[in-house]
Amino acid sequence: MKTPDLKKSMKYRNKIQQLTTLFNSKKEELATGYQGYHEILGFVDHCQRYGITDRGQEKMLDSWIDLLEHWPFVGSASSGTLSYYQQQKTMAKQHFKCSVCGRPAEEVHHKIPRSKGGQNNPNNLVTLCFECHDNIHKNKKE
Repeated sequence: MKTPDLKKSMKYRNKIQQLTTLFNSKKEELATGYQGYHEILGFVDHCQRYGITDRGQEKMLDSWIDLLEHWPFVGSASSGTLSYYQQQKTMAKQHFKCSVCGRPAEEVHHKIPRSKGGQNNPNNLVTLCFECHDNIHKNKKE
């Protein structure tokens, strides 16, 4: 039987506590201004009950912490390059999954390109894995 890695367990416990504290301090504001409120609420509850059980959850834990540390986002320009925090907000809203194939998402894509007047609003942004993002751009060239 494999013995648990105590350092890793402590790291996760501390991160879960950090996430819980951040969430509770911004709970009211998130409930009224963030579409992903119920997703983060469920994730916080899951972490408190079961801890972190796989690498995907660890990545999601770090992303939620980062998102909450920078909430509310600034620099929400309607055009131009997406900021890191705009990208993270989009990723979180779409559960860090590729909207085409369901694998973990790594990039944010504009449905209507900025070069053709597309904006940085949530309705024009979609999360994609590298492969699906590459396929979309290859198909546009053909």
